[in-house]
Amino acid sequence: MSIRLMWCSVLVIGAALCGTGCAPTAEAQQQEVGTRQQHAEGDFCGGFAGTPCSEGYACIDDPNDSCDPDQGGADCAGTCQRETPAACTGREPGLKYVSRDPAQCALIRYTCKEGYVPFSNECGCGCQRQPPACDYNDPNRTYVSRDPDACAAITFICEGNTQGFFDECGCGCEVIP
Repeated sequence: MSIRLMWCSVLVIGAALCGTGCAPTAEAQQQEVGTRQQHAEGDFCGGFAGTPCSEGYACIDDPNDSCDPDQGGADCAGTCQRETPAACTGREPGLKYVSRDPAQCALIRYTCKEGYVPFSNECGCGCQRQPPACDYNDPNRTYVSRDPDACAAITFICEGNTQGFFDECGCGCEVIP
């Protein structure tokens, strides 16, 4: 009985020590992140398995193979390339910048006029037009999609006394007044 008790004690102490002793140091974690980032550029992606790229990278078709998705090629392999951030011009539609320095945005206190709400992105911070209030429960409207971008690719037919509508809230059929 005492051998069993000793053996269990050794296992419990060993597990406790390994749990704290086996964790990588902060320095080792930083090196691992750097290694992963170095290897992400040019890595294989896409193909039959749809292998994704690491965060911050996009899968671009490999121009050195005979598979071209623009010419009907399916399951083409690609290589991971760093995504380029959106160009910050300061004249983006609907945005009014208070600061174009994201580091300063955390320190600035500002309010937006009526009809505008605060925003913060990689280009800075400021006020943007308030998104429209969409009434998805309107009994005179039936939504096919609530995504205006998806609506551009959807074909649908409205029947009876209804007609199609497309707006910033989506698309669908509405009763003809």
